Amino acid sequence: VEGAASQVNFESHTIDGVITRQKIQDLPLNGRSFLQLAFLEPGVSVGSGTTSQYNSLFSVSVLGGSSDKTNITVDGGNVRDPINGNTSMNFSQEVVQEFQLSSNNFDLSPGITSVGSLNLVSRTGSNEFHGSAYMFYRDNNMAAYPGLARNPANPDPFFVRRNPGIWVGGPLVKDRLFFFSNYEFNNQTQVFTVQPDLPSVRGLAGNFGSPYRGHLFSTRFDWRISDKSTLFVRLSHDRNRGFGPSGGAPLPSNWLQNKNHSNQGVLGLTSTITSTLVNDFRFNATYWQNRNLFADSTVCPNCLGLGFPQLTLVGSNNFTVGNTSNATQGRDIRRFTF
Repeated sequence: VEGAASQVNFESHTIDGVITRQKIQDLPLNGRSFLQLAFLEPGVSVGSGTTSQYNSLFSVSVLGGSSDKTNITVDGGNVRDPINGNTSMNFSQEVVQEFQLSSNNFDLSPGITSVGSLNLVSRTGSNEFHGSAYMFYRDNNMAAYPGLARNPANPDPFFVRRNPGIWVGGPLVKDRLFFFSNYEFNNQTQVFTVQPDLPSVRGLAGNFGSPYRGHLFSTRFDWRISDKSTLFVRLSHDRNRGFGPSGGAPLPSNWLQNKNHSNQGVLGLTSTITSTLVNDFRFNATYWQNRNLFADSTVCPNCLGLGFPQLTLVGSNNFTVGNTSNATQGRDIRRFTF
């Protein structure tokens, strides 16, 4: 029963790799992000994103193709950002039953793209109750220095990530109806070092905090209607906010506040019509609200240039203060896919 209703029917010759639950459970993934699983496949590279713009903490390139075009689905439901590419939603490592990667896109089931496709299969409940509570912790004492040479102005940059969560799954009706639910919280703070390159403003150098807070929730119900029909419904939610630079290291009055609110609902019905004919139906509904906002006094109290227009100095490559020219912007995207 477990996992049977969620399998997306990729054709066998297009699947390059399937990573199963046991390996997923034991892997120390950076930030516990589901996209980090792509590192295990040959010909795939994973790049880091930013907590201060959009909702993609990592990007995935398949066989050198543009990561903006990589198709990303969960239980066959598309969560790709249709404007900038990469993902519009994050998922905990804890909800992943299988991670599937297809470097060729001959099959229509993962959706249309010119490069590779990623698909997650989410976990299901079973005939026995199981659950777990967990806490992952990491700080600068357990992290490598993020550069080839230590910066004398910031020899031990601050970093902390507190990542608690809980999951539970089991039967609602034995042999017929099952559930699985997970909640995870990410409370992270890092610092960026700002070192203006002009002597006249070098006294403004400093280390400035960049917080990120994220809530992930997912619940799934599986119903074995009969020996020939199975149905599942999954609802997932991702809400987070971050504050930091979108590129380089300007002074924090030029940083971005980034707020995301994402929801996904997937319904799947698999029906065995005859011994040689199977129908697999999916309905996917997603909503993503994103806001990129100026810094304000709640995240940047007493910051130099707060509320002023963006200001740069002639002859400087990194001195910038005031409201960033990359804000304000926002998006509200609703997608319904059959």
